[in-house]
Amino acid sequence: MARQMRSAVTRTLSVRQWLVAAMVVASVVGIVSIQRRTVEATPAAIDERSAAPLLQPAALASTWFCPGVPGNDESISGRFIISNAGEKPVGGTITRFVVEGAATRQRFAVQPRTTIEVDALVNSGSSFVSAIIETQGSAVSVEQRIVHRAGDAVALCASSPSDEWYLADGFTGEGSIEQVVVSNPALDSAILDVTFVTATGERSPQSLKGVVIPPESVRVFDMAALDAQNEATLAVSVKATVGRVVVGRSQHYLGRGRLGYGMSLGASATSARWYFADSLKSSTAAEEYVVYNPHRDDQQITMIIAPDGAEALEPIVITAPAKRVTKFAPSGLTALPEGRYSVIASVAQPGEGVVIERVLTSQQGKSTATVVVLGSPAAALRWTAPSGASPNVDDSLRIFNPGVNPATLTVTYLGPAGEVPVVGYESVSLAPGASTSVALTDATMAATVTVVSQEPVVVARRVSRGAKQPVLGSAPLVAAATSEGTAQS
Repeated sequence: MARQMRSAVTRTLSVRQWLVAAMVVASVVGIVSIQRRTVEATPAAIDERSAAPLLQPAALASTWFCPGVPGNDESISGRFIISNAGEKPVGGTITRFVVEGAATRQRFAVQPRTTIEVDALVNSGSSFVSAIIETQGSAVSVEQRIVHRAGDAVALCASSPSDEWYLADGFTGEGSIEQVVVSNPALDSAILDVTFVTATGERSPQSLKGVVIPPESVRVFDMAALDAQNEATLAVSVKATVGRVVVGRSQHYLGRGRLGYGMSLGASATSARWYFADSLKSSTAAEEYVVYNPHRDDQQITMIIAPDGAEALEPIVITAPAKRVTKFAPSGLTALPEGRYSVIASVAQPGEGVVIERVLTSQQGKSTATVVVLGSPAAALRWTAPSGASPNVDDSLRIFNPGVNPATLTVTYLGPAGEVPVVGYESVSLAPGASTSVALTDATMAATVTVVSQEPVVVARRVSRGAKQPVLGSAPLVAAATSEGTAQS
C-alpha cells in the first residue's frame, strides 16, 4: 500500500544575534496585554528536516506514524486520538504493527468538527503496538495516549519516518525501565545502527550494528539489557542505513530520584535552536536541561532565560562536548527568580545541531512524578493539541513569543460548530519576549485545543496523568505549516 508523505518546503534563515531591549509599556482596549523584553530577532522555521512533527492543514490527506503502546500488560491500555477540525467527513485506515506477526488494518471515519479515540491494541498481545494512521478527504491531527498505572502519557505521532532519530534523556537508575521502540512502516526491511551515550562516553556494541527491522514491524531495545544498567545519563542515536523508521521511548521510572511513566516520540533530526515555554523554578520541583551532541565537534550553546514578568537574564554559554551528554540546571542561578520562565537555546555553528530535552521531577504531597519533554525546534503561527490540555489549572497552556513583534493570538477549542474561542482568550496581545499562562475550563474537556497567532509563538501544555495522579504531566503540541509549507510565515 502506498505511503503518502508530505514534507515542508525548506526555508533557511540566517542565525542572528540576540536582541536585548527595554520593557515596552503599552495598553490596548479590549485586548489582554502581556509585556516583556525582546529576546530574539527571527524565530527559526520548521523545515523538511524538522526534528518535530508538522501538520499540513491544507492537505487533502494525512499520514501519521504513532510511536507505540505497550500491549502485553492488561493493566495498560492505549488510544489513538484523531481530530478532524474540517468541514467534511474523513475516512481512513489504521495499520497496526506488532513485534512478531503480520500487520493488521482497520477502517475508521471521523465526522466534521469531531475528535474520536480508537483502541490502539485490539487484543494484540504484542509487547508493543505502533501504527500508521492514513486519511483521505482533508487533513487531521493525531496523537496517542497511554493509560498506565504509574501515570498516563500523551505522545505526538510523527508526520514522517526518518533515517535518524535521537533521544537525549534516558534513565535506568534503580531498575528503571527504558525501552527504545523502533517501527518500520515500509514494505521493505530497514537496517539500523544504534549507539548510546552514558556518563563514561559513547558505546557502539557490535550487536547493535546492522540490525534488521522486518517490513511493517516493531523492534524493542531494552537499554538495561544492553549493558546500560543503573545509568542516570543515557542518550540514544538510531541511524537507518537502509530505509526510514519511527522511534519512540517508553520510560518507567522506579527510583534514584525519579518516579512515574512516560512515552514520547524521539527527535527526527538535530536542531540549531530549541524553545521551551514551560520552564519552572520551584522548591517542590527539580528541573534540568539535557543536551545531547551526537556530532564529532564540540558545540557552543547560548541559553536565553526569560522569567515571567522580568527581563531576560544575561545570556549563558555552555559547551556541549562531541558525542556526550551535558546537563544544565537553571534553578541553580541566583539571578533567576522562582516561578515560570521560558528558554531559547541556540547553537553557535550554523548547520550543526543538538537535541535538548527538559526533565522536571515534581512533588505534590506524597506524590512524585518525572516528565521529560522535547523542546520545540521552531516557533509557529498555529499549534494544535489533538486531545486537548488539562482544564481547571492556571497553566493549561503556556505561550511564549520569542520574536521582536507583538503577537496577537486566539485560543480555541473544537466544538460541534467548529473552533470556538475560549472565553477570555479571544484576542491576547503577547509582547516581544513575553510568556503567559492560559487557564482552560471544563468546557474544553477532552476537546482539541488550538492556538492561532499572527506572529510565530511557542506553546506548551499540561496534561492529566490519570484521575489518581495529582502531579500533572506535560506534552508537546503539533505545529502547523503555513501555505508555504513551513511553520513560520
